[in-house]
Amino acid sequence: MPARPRLASYATAHAVRRQRRVWSGRVASWDQHGSAGLAAVTAAVLAVADAGPGDHVVDLGCGTGQLSLPLAEQGARVLAVDVSSAMVRQLQAEARQRGVASLDALALPVEELVLPAGSVDLVVSSYALHHLRDADKVRLVSAASGWLRPGGRMIIADMMIGRGGSHRDRAIIRSKVAALARKGPGGWWRIAKNAARYLLRVQERPVSMDAWTAMLTGSGFTQVTAATIVAEAGLVTGRRPDRPGPALPARPGPALPARPGPGLPARPARQSQHSGGRARQVDGHGEAPARAPG
Repeated sequence: MPARPRLASYATAHAVRRQRRVWSGRVASWDQHGSAGLAAVTAAVLAVADAGPGDHVVDLGCGTGQLSLPLAEQGARVLAVDVSSAMVRQLQAEARQRGVASLDALALPVEELVLPAGSVDLVVSSYALHHLRDADKVRLVSAASGWLRPGGRMIIADMMIGRGGSHRDRAIIRSKVAALARKGPGGWWRIAKNAARYLLRVQERPVSMDAWTAMLTGSGFTQVTAATIVAEAGLVTGRRPDRPGPALPARPGPALPARPGPGLPARPARQSQHSGGRARQVDGHGEAPARAPG
């Protein structure tokens, strides 16, 4: 095996082991961990998901089911995937308690998920993908494009901030530093710790909103939209074209709110209606612009 692929595989495996250890250790308190910002992120994804009976949905980095459970309760058939088996077990227990039968949960790194082509109507993810290596983000978006039926959509809500190269990045960084500095010595310690983690990209590897839109357009998605939800939390969506072909630049559109297993049965894709806050549609070539935001 060439050196570069071998090193990349090692780096991915190392990242997966760290994610599994970190999130399995937080499962007991995760449902109480969410801030108002994270609740806003969840609400934004559910508002644009527009999923219902007959839809097949994949939730990447599902955690304990903040997206998976409501989507399944709306009648969608949900495959919830998370690297942490402890998170998955808690999700399964909650689904049983709530009488949710249309949910399957799988303990697997999302980087390793394999699904039949054209088997899914909607792929969602909330505050999970910034833990992936950048190359794995690109591969996952490309894979998701293949899983989707024509007209299917991908919705990503995540920490979307680059290395300070855009006005948005710098405004977010200034706001975070000022808020922590007001807390005194403890705040300054968190500034130092977060700066080291941000610069070294050991656990969290966020990229800018424009980097995400470029990934979606580069994988053939059209009607790509991007919106800020709150603080560094962003929402990016894209649609798989009805016909194969090159992705075309999107025009301004309606506003948006801020184991491998058996194949899924075929079902005609349906057009979704979006409603809600502010967004922009992009072609992936604009200006380059913590699990819980805020």
